[in-house]
Amino acid sequence: MSGMDRQLAEALGTAKAAHFDARGAACDYAALAASGERGRLAACLAGFEGFDVRRMHIPAQMAFWINVFNAGVLRDAAELASASSAREVQAFFERPRLRIGAHAYSLDDIEHGLLRGNAAKPGRSRAPMQRGDPRLDYMPILFDERMHFALHSACRSSPPLRVFEEGKLDRQLEEATADYVRGGVRIERQGAVITVPGLFRWFAEDFGGASGIVDFVVARIEDEAVVEMVDRRLGSVKLHYTEFDWTLNRK
Repeated sequence: MSGMDRQLAEALGTAKAAHFDARGAACDYAALAASGERGRLAACLAGFEGFDVRRMHIPAQMAFWINVFNAGVLRDAAELASASSAREVQAFFERPRLRIGAHAYSLDDIEHGLLRGNAAKPGRSRAPMQRGDPRLDYMPILFDERMHFALHSACRSSPPLRVFEEGKLDRQLEEATADYVRGGVRIERQGAVITVPGLFRWFAEDFGGASGIVDFVVARIEDEAVVEMVDRRLGSVKLHYTEFDWTLNRK
């Protein structure tokens, strides 16, 4: 990690330790809003206006963008806390609020434009960045579907807040994924039905459709007897999805 992205990672870790529960799943947002930790996050993000992400190694780029997304959510969480509808929550992620290098980004630009390979946001028909958009040059070369479990959206159904580092990225992504899957997946009716978090419904194509989702979650179930139950029903397993809860994950 370079000096600037290391400082951001450290600022995220400090904010998590000071204001979140042990899992990083719930936050005292009132305390965060008035804290020095939030000020440090804001200062780190402001320092990236002259930063060239392309000079970083590929794994470092992905870790960087994930940390920037999560830091942007925490820095502006007071705005998110004041949202009174699902539409206002969505608008929070759609508005430009970060400047990295020469360009402005919304949180959606980072998630869907960069980390998802410029794929349309669920419910939208167009990619967030159009042909010729100079920000496309800053997209990480590799797509990893596990990034969905690294982005913290400050709600009850969000993956917990984590901090990511270049040299540990693969292990950290797998830990985040396994934690989210095991906490939100239920195997029912002797393996005939798998209930998964609603996030999988939104991004089904990122996982290869329904059969890909089954393979993805079963690969992270540790109980071999349960895995065998599902394996015996492959081809006929039905997926059910839980509703995504956008309620702020207050501590």
